[in-house]
Amino acid sequence: MAKFVNLDECHIRLATPSDTDGLMAIARGIWSGSDYLPQVLPRWLAEPYFFVCEYQAQIVACIKLSLFPDSVLWFEGLRVKKSFQGHGIGSLMNREMFRFAETLKLKNPNLKFEFCTYYKNVESLHLTKKVGFTAVQQFFTLDKNGIKQQATPKFVNDYDLSLFKLYPDYIPCGWQSVHHCPEALAFIKSRAIVFETPQAQYLQAGVAEKNIILLSPPPQNMKAELPYFQSFYPPRKRYGLIVPIGYKKHLKHLHECGFRFWEKEPKLTPNMLILAKV
Repeated sequence: MAKFVNLDECHIRLATPSDTDGLMAIARGIWSGSDYLPQVLPRWLAEPYFFVCEYQAQIVACIKLSLFPDSVLWFEGLRVKKSFQGHGIGSLMNREMFRFAETLKLKNPNLKFEFCTYYKNVESLHLTKKVGFTAVQQFFTLDKNGIKQQATPKFVNDYDLSLFKLYPDYIPCGWQSVHHCPEALAFIKSRAIVFETPQAQYLQAGVAEKNIILLSPPPQNMKAELPYFQSFYPPRKRYGLIVPIGYKKHLKHLHECGFRFWEKEPKLTPNMLILAKV
């Protein structure tokens, strides 16, 4: 753990391929080494607006700004090297990115700033609230331990936006989310899979850790769906399910089928938040 970090010596700049080793070192300290950063790193390095923080010749943090449909600038992928956490580097990265984003907005006044976070990410929520972000959409996200049995679903390729009627404002694509607008269709088709079982339809999407997203009400025989879900994951691999807040009444049924919140809560609180600067 770094004893002291002089933030004045932090240099925030665009990432380059030569930063790969430093970024991989950051990822090894995130989520016990299971971070998705290594999987998206080649794509992010090839896209605009992937930034790193360099401190005393070390890459100690990163953050990504992504262009989404409907003129949305999406903030994601904030990481701080484990040994440098707790010194204000994350806050510094956020502040600098907000400042940079404002320069982009001068060129495109329609640009909107958005991101997604867990509802208990207190530091991020506090910082972004101070600069004008507020929650504009909420979802439930639950996890389930995988099963051994697998079954092959039917893949759906010919669909339009009417498929996403449960999401009139924001369509979740894992922990990313897009506006329900005509431009969203191409985004979803390039990054997600739509499939159906004999009972219902679903979206499977995510940056690296793919989630199952409900496109229709959970069927009564939800346990029959589990082998179809498991076909996208190794046997017994844990995965996540995203549920619109309008389906709160179904949470008890999903709980009975093994879907659980990350933490035991006395209330059924939406735990996945979309925030936008207003």
